[in-house]
Amino acid sequence: MSIQATAADIGLLSTCAFLGTIGASLTGFGQAIIFLFVWQIVELAGYNGDFKSAVFIQALSLFSMQPLVLYKAKVWKNAHRRVLYLFVPITLVSTPIGQLVSEDVPTNIVQAVAGVLVTFVACWEMYSKRNWFLSLLSPCDKKMKDEGGGQTGADDSADHTAERGEAAGVEEVGDESNDKKEEILTREVGLVDADLDEATTTVAGTTNVGNNEEPSQKELAAAAATSTLPKPTISSVYTSLAIEPNNNIDASTAESKAARKKDEERLKIGINKPTFITLLAGGASGFLGGLVAIRGPPLIFYFLHPPHPITFNKSSQRATGVVIMFCNVLMRMIFYLINTFSVNSSGKIGFVKEDWRLYLSVIVCSIAGGLVGSKLFEYLKDSKDTIRGILSVFLLLCGVSLLFSAFA
Repeated sequence: MSIQATAADIGLLSTCAFLGTIGASLTGFGQAIIFLFVWQIVELAGYNGDFKSAVFIQALSLFSMQPLVLYKAKVWKNAHRRVLYLFVPITLVSTPIGQLVSEDVPTNIVQAVAGVLVTFVACWEMYSKRNWFLSLLSPCDKKMKDEGGGQTGADDSADHTAERGEAAGVEEVGDESNDKKEEILTREVGLVDADLDEATTTVAGTTNVGNNEEPSQKELAAAAATSTLPKPTISSVYTSLAIEPNNNIDASTAESKAARKKDEERLKIGINKPTFITLLAGGASGFLGGLVAIRGPPLIFYFLHPPHPITFNKSSQRATGVVIMFCNVLMRMIFYLINTFSVNSSGKIGFVKEDWRLYLSVIVCSIAGGLVGSKLFEYLKDSKDTIRGILSVFLLLCGVSLLFSAFA
């Protein structure tokens, strides 16, 4: 900040940092969106602050949380390395570009971009929670909410797992069918063995009636030769089941190997669709993060619809997103440090020695907010959808107010 922070500035920005980290823990929204939401409410109430300075303090707040976030996400174990090989470099390059543009662009334009992004996130969230909103309009919609809860959950998560779930379902059906065939086959083979045992018992009974001696091998062979019982074989069982034991298995194995090899080729870093989409999402996210601190929208689309064959589960998505966030905020802090020690730092946003109380307060409040938010999430996790639904309405109002402030 170019002007020394007052007690009101310290109190407001520390509160934004504290509530921002709590809100992000409870709702899953980006910390920047919650931070700017609180800041915008106070500004509408009459506070006269600088938007770009607020973005700088938000970067400091987010950076102070990184050790805790990285540890909890277990990035060394869960992160998608192939995606990070592309996301990390493009984020490190695009983030400073966004910050350079932000310095030369008027504040009202920056606010307008932030307003568009916040409004987009709010509308997306309201759409994904449409069943919850419909249930508020009429008590009769409660049944619809219950029936559509699964769909709401699917819209919420990236989850991007619909295709994988469908594929898994197909595999399960195939496995179930094969299991049934194997079960029938086992039962039929068991019947074969039972019939042979019955024949042996019958022969033994007719040969040794009246004495307790075991039948000889010659007697058993002679009796078996004259027996009228059919002699079923394993091949006849396969024929009755109308399956070919080896050919289908070999064909499906060959197809799966070919598909796996094709996916491996697509996963290689090179000129292909997954690489292009990953670089595009990383570049857009980094640029927006540097410009207005809101890097979420491109990542939302990427995690919801990852390019085939890239897939994420809940743990890998979280860990990968945390690493991307760390790279973005790290470059932002480096940029502000360069501005601080630059020879010509007049008019640039950076650290001011006299504001050490503000920085210390923001860091402490951010860490405290992260810890409190984690505890609250455990108590309120059953109400998470309700909290997100209510907050999405306020976010929409925040986005509209940012747009209004930009063009007023």
